[in-house]
Amino acid sequence: MSEEAPAAACPECGSPLTHVSSEVSSGAFRTQAASMPQIPIHYYDCAECKTCWKLGTRLLPDPVRQLLRD
Repeated sequence: MSEEAPAAACPECGSPLTHVSSEVSSGAFRTQAASMPQIPIHYYDCAECKTCWKLGTRLLPDPVRQLLRD
């Protein structure tokens, strides 16, 4: 992927987030997802409060990665 992940701060504690990975996806879980617009989704971890985040159109908690990390 040629697009750099934007720098982001943790919404909970304000610390800088660490970029983990990126993928291009619609973010949908349905079979129709292929016809939806594809956007870069960036995944981040917060070293301070140990939370996981994802940034598509906005920064949101990532409960799936949080469970895998715990």
